Amino acid sequence: MSKNLYQTAIEYVKILEKIESTSDTKKLQHLEEKRVDIHWQFMELLKQQGIKYKDRDHATRIAIRIAREEL
Repeated sequence: MSKNLYQTAIEYVKILEKIESTSDTKKLQHLEEKRVDIHWQFMELLKQQGIKYKDRDHATRIAIRIAREEL
């Protein structure tokens, strides 16, 4: 079953929060790899939904707003 935009945004924001609170370099590397995968999934879902974004940073801000239920 594929994830929807909201679920992916939530997962993406959780990974970002974990990265911010982690100092273990091995764990950070693993989280960063996971973040990249989720980020590309999220960007693909944005494209499928017809939601435009300027760049990767803009897509991240959209994910944060979706996860916070601001959009």
